[in-house]
Amino acid sequence: MTRAQVTVVVATALGSMGLLACQKENPATAHIDKGDEAYSKQQWKAAADEYTLALQTDPKQDQIWERKAMALLKGGDLDGGAITLVQLAESQTDPKKKAQMYRSVAGLYLEASMPDPAEKYFQEALKADPKDTDALAWLGEIASQRGGARSNTSQGDPVYLEKAVSIFDQLIAVNPAAPIPYVNKRIALIKLMAYWKRQKEVADMDAQEYSKKEYRKQPDKLAEAKARSEQHQARADALKTQIDEVSQKFTEVQKAAKAQK
Repeated sequence: MTRAQVTVVVATALGSMGLLACQKENPATAHIDKGDEAYSKQQWKAAADEYTLALQTDPKQDQIWERKAMALLKGGDLDGGAITLVQLAESQTDPKKKAQMYRSVAGLYLEASMPDPAEKYFQEALKADPKDTDALAWLGEIASQRGGARSNTSQGDPVYLEKAVSIFDQLIAVNPAAPIPYVNKRIALIKLMAYWKRQKEVADMDAQEYSKKEYRKQPDKLAEAKARSEQHQARADALKTQIDEVSQKFTEVQKAAKAQK
């Protein structure tokens, strides 16, 4: 064997030893392997624990964060899985990817019928990407549902309904050519108008009561009831105008979409 050949053999051996040394020096690999084995056996807590140890050694492993989150979720730990994904989201530098991850967390809570944390994480998605239309759409839907816009029996909550209208306006501003936000805004406005019409009816009944003989010495009550009736009617009239405007805009958007096709 020539000196050159010996040199190659020695260099190759040293390289292999170096590679093995690097592998031994990386304990994360062992924990990942144990985690994967536990995961395959549906031992969710054991898998999550091993992934945690791997991440403590090397936190820059997006796939391992995701595996840990999935193990926790499969083990029934919704909050633990969500927090794990939040930690991963916070490490992202791409605003759109960060927003997408926060939306994924929000979606977990929506599936669990927990709108409060869902709303919180949709808001986080918007902080990451203020033009995230998916987050805006879901925030509008949550406000609509809380306001009673999707219910035929609910009296309606004007605070949430006005919030829904405001969110749909933001969504329209980001993408004015999308038809669905106009539809959802119109639904919220109709529910809001119905609310103020009912309030007017209550004020009218109060006015009728205060107009009776036994209340004639208290004209201020009658005046107050009539004032409330007028205020509520004015609000309903203004909402009717907005509803007509939204309906017209929706028609225009539809026509524009058909023309493009």
